[in-house]
Amino acid sequence: MATYNKHRYPGIRPAKQLGTWTIDYKDHLGRRRQISFKGTEADAAKRRRDILSEVDKIKHGLKAAPEKRAAVPILSNLWRAFEEDRRLKIDAGSMDDKTLIRCRCSYRNLIDYDTSLEHRQIDKIKSKDLEGFKAYRREKGCAPEGVNVDLRKLKTLFNFAVKKGLLETSPLAEVSFVTVPKSDVRFLNGDELRSLQSAMDRIDSANAFQRDAKDLVLFYLHTGARASEALYPTFTWEYDGQNAIRFPRTKQGKTRTIPKVDAVKAVLESRKHIPDGPFHLDKDQVYKRVKWLMGEAGISDASTHTLRKTAGAWYYMATKDIFATSKFLGHSTVVVTEQHYAGLIQSLQVEYARQFETALNLQLACNFRGNGGYSRVNKQEAFSTVSTN
Repeated sequence: MATYNKHRYPGIRPAKQLGTWTIDYKDHLGRRRQISFKGTEADAAKRRRDILSEVDKIKHGLKAAPEKRAAVPILSNLWRAFEEDRRLKIDAGSMDDKTLIRCRCSYRNLIDYDTSLEHRQIDKIKSKDLEGFKAYRREKGCAPEGVNVDLRKLKTLFNFAVKKGLLETSPLAEVSFVTVPKSDVRFLNGDELRSLQSAMDRIDSANAFQRDAKDLVLFYLHTGARASEALYPTFTWEYDGQNAIRFPRTKQGKTRTIPKVDAVKAVLESRKHIPDGPFHLDKDQVYKRVKWLMGEAGISDASTHTLRKTAGAWYYMATKDIFATSKFLGHSTVVVTEQHYAGLIQSLQVEYARQFETALNLQLACNFRGNGGYSRVNKQEAFSTVSTN
């Protein structure tokens, strides 16, 4: 009869009931604890490791101890605490007011789905409630992207509860985002760029609004900058180098440096008289100027971000280098760039294949012409012979 090895997994021993194990451990106060676990011995050992990990978090102050946890609030009270916390961040300048407005919108969407959730304790809100919310928003005609925005904002709310020790885990931890169909990004084609150039040629240089619009469009097109990256105080004359432009804070909080092309040099030189930075404007002012110039060019469905996408698309078409394009745009990984320009990359691959075929056929033709006067018929016969051997 086989004997049980009591040292196989420390702290794990068989219980009286078959298939059940007793897990021994010490809690954060050093007291001995025991719990029963039904399953395999290996799974029981994994459960013990998870428990010990939680104990370590409590000991190091990374998680509230059970006896120190506050009473579990209802959802409306959690929202009030969250809103108060975010207001402090907004007042300190570390958060945009628009972010809180969007969180409030997602919260209201959840309550519209089920008004009883507002007065329910947050530990009683389950993943099935959020799955139902997803289905409700889709039935209301909300786009997949919009549903995912709601889920992200609600995750922020429930993660706040977890950090405050009000919840063990977020009910959204097991809720997946809605699948969004992949589509190529919108960028300006050659005809649209020519229309935009024509509109820029017609501006009144004495009009500051129109002059700003032209300079902004040229700057965004030639740098691929995000809207905020080009504006004061993020971008100032301090970061305007001799032959390069350095954006000190990108979306990922990293620095991005690109060469300063002649068009950008001309724009910056023309705006040297502006204190602090070339574009002392806010996002709304930029949006209005860019949209006005787009309207003058007869382009209705483009914005500031379209200029960034256009810069990336034409940079890739010029370089044929997806890695260089990713670096130019400051994407976190080249995968992000590939996802954005999937359609463009695929269409260029077809063109590359044609170029490859032309180059190869030219080389083969040259070889045959220099090899004993092979005729076209002889060349075809040679290929036929190779393929049958």
